[in-house]
Amino acid sequence: MALVLCPECGEETLDRLTNCPLCDKPLAEEQQTSETTRLLIYAILFLLGLTAATLCNTMGYTRTAISLAIVGIIGMVAMILKVGRS
Repeated sequence: MALVLCPECGEETLDRLTNCPLCDKPLAEEQQTSETTRLLIYAILFLLGLTAATLCNTMGYTRTAISLAIVGIIGMVAMILKVGRS
């Protein structure tokens, strides 16, 4: 469980709560925005890792290509785990 800030009063609350315990403002919109941003970052990491790996492989940098492919795979696994958990 993570802590999020209430956009109304600034109180730190658990991310699983739907309303702030102090001011009763809904927190769902804030949570959805942060989850969408996180998924977007994972998707970009995946695409950049695999694109860079492909470019390095075509230029003959095999070790670098393997390292970048691993970064892309880690991004893909993070996306899968995050989507599966939602």
